[in-house]
Amino acid sequence: MADAPAPQRLEPAASSRGKRHGKPVPKRRPRLPQPLGLDVAQRLEALILDGTLGAGERLNEVALARSLGVSRGPVREAARALEKTGLVTVIMNRGAFVRSLRLEEAMEIYEINGALFGLAAANAAERATPAEAQALRSLVAAMQAAIARGDREGFFRGNSAFHACILACARNREAEALYGQLTRKLLLLRRRSFEQPAHMAEANAEHAALLEAIAAGDAALARGLAEAHARLGRVRFLDSIGHAAMPPQPATRGAKAHRKEETP
Repeated sequence: MADAPAPQRLEPAASSRGKRHGKPVPKRRPRLPQPLGLDVAQRLEALILDGTLGAGERLNEVALARSLGVSRGPVREAARALEKTGLVTVIMNRGAFVRSLRLEEAMEIYEINGALFGLAAANAAERATPAEAQALRSLVAAMQAAIARGDREGFFRGNSAFHACILACARNREAEALYGQLTRKLLLLRRRSFEQPAHMAEANAEHAALLEAIAAGDAALARGLAEAHARLGRVRFLDSIGHAAMPPQPATRGAKAHRKEETP
């Protein structure tokens, strides 16, 4: 008796899934998770820049690891990364600390940033699109609304965005990167410039004038206004810490008369 034929194995019909117009669709690459150390560094940077971790404060690895939901290793790695950006100082056998900026160093950064901001504003006047000019206008309006409701943090965020937008409009990546690096250090101090409501109003009036010069395409005027804005920002900071109220030191014999500082 002949053996019964083996049951035929049925193959599933080919699915149209994975094809587009009869051609295979390439699979999407899965999005790689962000390295943990980088994520922790970004979160620590946010805590420093918003003032949660103050200048000179020690980074408590145990407490930070607990609050961030990570082990101490990523916190230590993040501190080393932030040391390279100038936000953190790591001292051997003592730990990591939020960097304290010396007044002299802050004044040097203000001076350099003034030149960079002037260059960026001049370039923005020549290169900004109408949409970018409108974005700047919206930021000025948002800052004015923040002043009206007494929202210092909201004004500070708008101020940072306004400056960053002008640097982006300038289409000079090297200037933008250098300005960002230096400004990140100043952020440890610049919040104090806006502790007085009058300072916010003065700064935003300068923003509005600068915006109009950029929108009008007047590069020379935009540069002058941007440089003046940086100088007046320095004056506002000094005023906020009481430095401007200090009596001037007597001039030495033969020394040239100091130029009068601009006042807000």
